[in-house]
Amino acid sequence: MRQAHLLLLCGLLAATACDDAGPTKPVLPAIEREAQRVTSALENRSFRRFHPSRDAPERRAVIIDFFASEDQAIGLWAQYGLNDTALVEWEVSAGDYSVEKSGSVYTLVPIKPSSSRSLPEPCEDCIPVSGLSISVRNLFNGGNIQFKLNNAGNRLPLPFPVFSEWSAWSEDEYFDG
Repeated sequence: MRQAHLLLLCGLLAATACDDAGPTKPVLPAIEREAQRVTSALENRSFRRFHPSRDAPERRAVIIDFFASEDQAIGLWAQYGLNDTALVEWEVSAGDYSVEKSGSVYTLVPIKPSSSRSLPEPCEDCIPVSGLSISVRNLFNGGNIQFKLNNAGNRLPLPFPVFSEWSAWSEDEYFDG
């Protein structure tokens, strides 16, 4: 039995040394390959969610955008409205994000995010973005995608806290142009 294992190992080593099938592709760790798969699945997609609804007198709204551009790979736009008036409106964007995995849940963490607020008073980089992440589940499950927004330290302004539990989001059509 021991000789069979030794012969098999020698055969594998010889086959590897003699392989001249051309340049080899770099072997990526499984998590990096999976992160690329997640990024590809979300690229050029946009999702929105309202609480309690789009037409409610008091509503909280969030849009998550995944664009394939150097300056914005991920964006999160948030609004708190009362009747027909937006009272608070701000956004966070980042040129890249990391992907973490726990079971079948992927958590997207913006890298070097920037923020801007348009209401109540405009400002740049005035939204505390540390601790913000977006969890996704059922990404590869045929349209049953769900998001959860993570706000560590509860530092984000209105409309937060919102969507901190798993919920389905409507997908928008994104037109490049």
